[in-house]
Amino acid sequence: HQGIGKSCLCYRFVYPGYDDYVEDHRSLLASHEFESDVIHKDHFLYWGSTTRTYDAKGSLEKVHFEVLEYTAFYEDITDQPFCNKTDTKAGKRPVTSFESYMKIAVGSPLESPGKISYKNRDLICYPQDYESVVFPPGIGKHPRGYVVVVDVSDSGPGFESRLRLTENMVAHLVKKKQKFVVAATKRDEAFTTSLEKLGELARVMKFTLIEVSAKSNVNVSEAFEIVAAKVLSKAAHGIPTQVLSYQDAAKKTLSNRDRARRAFRSFLQKRVTLGSERLKAIECTEEYKACAQLHGKFETDKMFAQHVLTVRNDEVSCYAGVTDNVEMRQEFLEDYVAERTDLSLYANYLKDLIIKICQKCNNEMSTPPTLPPPTPPPLTSPEMVPSLPFIPIPPDAKHNVGSGIKGDHYLRNGGDTQNKFSDNPTKVSNDKDTVTKEEQDYEDNDPECNKPSYDNKPSQRKKGPPPHLKTKPAPQKRTVLLALPSTNG
Repeated sequence: HQGIGKSCLCYRFVYPGYDDYVEDHRSLLASHEFESDVIHKDHFLYWGSTTRTYDAKGSLEKVHFEVLEYTAFYEDITDQPFCNKTDTKAGKRPVTSFESYMKIAVGSPLESPGKISYKNRDLICYPQDYESVVFPPGIGKHPRGYVVVVDVSDSGPGFESRLRLTENMVAHLVKKKQKFVVAATKRDEAFTTSLEKLGELARVMKFTLIEVSAKSNVNVSEAFEIVAAKVLSKAAHGIPTQVLSYQDAAKKTLSNRDRARRAFRSFLQKRVTLGSERLKAIECTEEYKACAQLHGKFETDKMFAQHVLTVRNDEVSCYAGVTDNVEMRQEFLEDYVAERTDLSLYANYLKDLIIKICQKCNNEMSTPPTLPPPTPPPLTSPEMVPSLPFIPIPPDAKHNVGSGIKGDHYLRNGGDTQNKFSDNPTKVSNDKDTVTKEEQDYEDNDPECNKPSYDNKPSQRKKGPPPHLKTKPAPQKRTVLLALPSTNG
């Protein structure tokens, strides 16, 4: 009597915690179990209620879900379905046909005073050990929505029979104008052919199909939320209605798990800075609860134990003689784990972690320090040296004293008449002869050479060198002019 996944789907939606998931929900019961307050001689289970909060255009909106599962319970001795409490004749058993099942699921008045919520099989026999909720009266007056469950982990004649039953259920719900979606359960173990046939039926009958996996917690909440959005219609602002593919939904689930893990580790680095920090002080934080919701308490506690052991290792490293003594470090850490009663469940895991820490420290001591690579010299390739600009010599920059421009200064400074950067003036050649320092001083001191011209004629200057220099012949050589750009300009 392996089910098709109805109970696991309801369980995962009402109790979404990682540690809460249970797969054993067999419909084969003993007589006293069928008569218990949990089953209450009904062929449906009351899973209790859950409330979800959604963002509706900037405001928070709460949606309340009451979850029921319609099924058929069988007696373990006779392997026959139990009689319904509405039967009037003794020994009469319900007809396990499509008509009887749909009558219970769609036409049931949903009234069962004294019935309590179901969570697992142990609750049936030991209800005092669990928290339970009494079935609320008048629940049948609320609007209903249905999730039609189809197991796609099977193929062959069994799946063909379920496919025809699904087709009849969809037609019946459409006829009764009920809101519903079809959920392909056990998608992580699905047969491709079964999934393709169900998808073809969805395209023909035009109903919403969503692929779910209660075991991996993929698309479970989305299936119920889409039904709620259809039932509430325009009032369901903020409830997501997009149907994600199984691959996209699985990526979303893994992303949420990874985000919770990274957030918890970041929280530990900021909060737990001492090796004496206790797990009990961390369990009440929101970061711990969020991580335990998606990874379970065991994995979350292991992350805490790993972090607090690393912190303790940093503290031990400051002790005298521990830095270069691996055996002493290992002894300190093993004693620390033995004294921590809240880490006793993870003693074997921490023992292996201590060995890895000590091996890492031993490798760091035996490995010589790595010197930083030398700084490479500056590149002096032709490609990196900028080309020197060519500064042409203007015609008026020649040695013309009458024009009032010092040709020597002009050429050395790129046209600037004030020499600010050159402290070693050299000889400058023009197109005819070479001007020496003595000639320049003579021309500067001669009043006739510097006499201004008032008739727009060239000034009358003396030709040739001064008299005391006429005996010296002018050197017959040419000087090459190289104009270099200034570093500041």
